[in-house]
Amino acid sequence: MIKRLFAMILCVLMVIPALVGCSTFDPNEDVGETINIYLENEVYDFDPAFAYRSKEALQLTRLMFAGLFYIDDNGKLQKDLVKKYEIVDEEEQGIYSITFTLKETYWTDGSLVSAKDFLFAWKRLLDPSLVSDAAALLYEVRNAYDAKNGNCSVDDIGVYAINNNTLQIVFDQPIDYKDFLYNLASPCLVALKELAVKDNPDWAKRPSTLVCNGPFLLREVEYGKSLTLERNTYYLRNREKDSIKKFVTPYRLVVDYSKSPADQIAAIEKGEIAYVGNIALDKRADYKSEAKVYNALSTLSCYFNLENAIFADANTRKALSSAIDRTAIAEKLVFADAATGLVPNGVFEAKKANKSFRSVGGNLISSADASGSFSGEFSLAIADNEVHAAVADMLKSAWEGLGFKVNVVKLGTSATDVILPEEKSPTKEFVNDDYHAALVSGEFDVILADISALDTDAFSMLAPYAAGYSGRNMTFTVDSYEDAYNITGYNSEAYNELIKNAFAEKNVAKRAAILHDAEKLLMEDMPVCPIVFTKKAVLTSGIKDIDVDYFGYSLFEDAKLK
Repeated sequence: MIKRLFAMILCVLMVIPALVGCSTFDPNEDVGETINIYLENEVYDFDPAFAYRSKEALQLTRLMFAGLFYIDDNGKLQKDLVKKYEIVDEEEQGIYSITFTLKETYWTDGSLVSAKDFLFAWKRLLDPSLVSDAAALLYEVRNAYDAKNGNCSVDDIGVYAINNNTLQIVFDQPIDYKDFLYNLASPCLVALKELAVKDNPDWAKRPSTLVCNGPFLLREVEYGKSLTLERNTYYLRNREKDSIKKFVTPYRLVVDYSKSPADQIAAIEKGEIAYVGNIALDKRADYKSEAKVYNALSTLSCYFNLENAIFADANTRKALSSAIDRTAIAEKLVFADAATGLVPNGVFEAKKANKSFRSVGGNLISSADASGSFSGEFSLAIADNEVHAAVADMLKSAWEGLGFKVNVVKLGTSATDVILPEEKSPTKEFVNDDYHAALVSGEFDVILADISALDTDAFSMLAPYAAGYSGRNMTFTVDSYEDAYNITGYNSEAYNELIKNAFAEKNVAKRAAILHDAEKLLMEDMPVCPIVFTKKAVLTSGIKDIDVDYFGYSLFEDAKLK
């Protein structure tokens, strides 16, 4: 007995050094490198629920927020905050669910990221008062569609926080579970911290209230000048044991917005910055062979406001579309392809990464004669950047050739001073994006917009044009309600039925066929006018180990200066 006890003590003594050796924490460890970069155009609101409205916002939220999954550059689903999951499909008992076990990670304020944070974020997205196309990603969840359309409470949706690290999703019937998991990789479905978000509409506009859970946090932003992302030391890390560089190598990413596009090119040539994610328009042809180019799964398009009498007739909309020289615009932008439909290159056909929806759907853009006599005056709203300005000039020329008078309206930003009761300083300035405000409210005649895919499925790009699937809130009166339809005001019974049928169809091939019919009808009616499929093109200098996800967004967790 004594010998056995002595042997056990020796084993314990031998294990202790090994356990100590597993710790890589060093309080004097070098914090790491500060990397000067230029991402893309400025972003003024970092709320993931609205990030799909611009590629720039998606790029930044991808760095600051972590979700359950992500899609790698080969189109394969990878776990992010999910440790493991279990699918239950028991027809006899009527149980259809997915249960996720979460990895341990923390918010930038040091609190635990829990299943309740995903539940809060998704209930917020499905609230009828929140305008977000991303709600459609969750419609297969029990009661999610009804909740978004005001037919039940968001508290009735089939999502449950079993405990801190266990999240369960329940469905009413068998679904394509793999496809749904791909939905959950969308940057719009990340967790949000309720205490930071609730009752604070400006929570995502400034560093002091932006609580995030991804590899980087927003340390500082000075609009018009710079933005600084800093390593989130809580990201997937045991702060008492792990090196601060365990999952995020660079200390800071400093984005200089004070430089013009031409100055950014000059700076990267001199080695002053390491990365340019938005190459100056007049330099693109010169750097075409040097740039790293990726599909962005985004379609630069025009929304027509169908409440404007000029655009009420589909024939007029098609004439405006036919007048556009998409090839010339793509050549002007260099890193773009002429659009052949709304759904861009890279979106899966029948949920298969090796076959694209676009290649099967073919060219749906009519090349009909755009001649005819038209008249009327309307405005074309654009964002304040050189790509939108260049495209707007070409659209204006084409449309005025038809007889219209087109006024290009460049929408920038406006500052708002607000009193913050929780702080003693008298006022704080917020910067509001007037372009995105117009995009959400529908206050435009025509507006140029980047329509980014929410996931790899064509449904999420096509569903928002159908009544009940747009993610837009309804207007209630005393005795009735009016469906907001979608941003254009388009409402086709035939199109609504196709989207409804596609949503209900569980056979993969049949569902894809219905979605192709839906896109074809949408392009015949043309409430939205695709122009080019955009690409992401970047220049690097003196930097290595930048990863890219399937949507072309750069990931800097492992980035190092050479």
